[in-house]
Amino acid sequence: MKTTDKIKITLTAIFIICAHHSLCTASVSDRIYKHYEVDIEVHSLIPENTFETYKHHSSGYSGDGGSVTIGCWTETRAFRINTKSRNIKNRLIVEVKITPDNNDKITKENFYKVDLTDLKPQSIELAKDDDGRVYQLNLTPNINVVDNTPKRADETSFGFTQWAFNNSMVIFNDSSYVGKMNMSGGPQTFVSYPGLAKVVFSLKPFKNAKRLGTLKNGTIQIRNEDGQTLDIYFIKNGYSPGITLPRGPYEVWVRWENLPGEPEFKIPPKEEWIKMVKERFAEMGNTPPTDKELDEGYKRIKYEKHLPLSAGVGSRL
Repeated sequence: MKTTDKIKITLTAIFIICAHHSLCTASVSDRIYKHYEVDIEVHSLIPENTFETYKHHSSGYSGDGGSVTIGCWTETRAFRINTKSRNIKNRLIVEVKITPDNNDKITKENFYKVDLTDLKPQSIELAKDDDGRVYQLNLTPNINVVDNTPKRADETSFGFTQWAFNNSMVIFNDSSYVGKMNMSGGPQTFVSYPGLAKVVFSLKPFKNAKRLGTLKNGTIQIRNEDGQTLDIYFIKNGYSPGITLPRGPYEVWVRWENLPGEPEFKIPPKEEWIKMVKERFAEMGNTPPTDKELDEGYKRIKYEKHLPLSAGVGSRL
């Protein structure tokens, strides 16, 4: 081997070692990246009757330095909303431009510049109909933190005792469907049914808990000492977005508290229920059910048990 070749190899090795050392000794701040983001949503309502008149029109998301266009299209209005988010010297500035379509003769073109640095949500009134309906733009700012710091790959890194419920069906006593859960966190979760029970559960032992359940293939099955049951489906575990834990079953620790009283189920009059269903389908832009389908649907809900389901997650419940 020539001397020049030896020198080249030595220099290359030194360069690789130095580069590797530089990567390993990078400061924590170099691995943590923060950026602004804004959730954007437009809806309309009549303030004197918010609940009954609320209509969601469109929504979107704008990252730091990005833009998004949403809009509102009704019988009386047709306009686009373009938003641009900018980080200007660590201040979050959002530019909003309202542009009516050619067939919209009443909505005015407008421009707003909003400072959201304090991370407080802000609302902008865009237009108002003669009947009092107000069109409102909601801007909800946030700071997203991305941490690229290398972590040890052990069970605490994945947070497998954390819960993630996404349209998770809840069934009580093997037959009564009582609702769906949509939340995440943990490691403890509770579900509560008026007149039935409050059930707290976790993959970890906790005070006054008993080993009454199992988790397998994304399904929890709980059987208490009195023979009552609770089943929850479509569950994931771990930090967002979570996974369905493989293998199993895993033991679930449970604190079961029976609640006094009788479950209550109230349904609206048939005419009111049909009106609500038709309005909901119209809002979604779908063809409403036929009169026969509506009649059969109302008969079904009269005989199904629907309970006001409440649920929550936390470190201690």
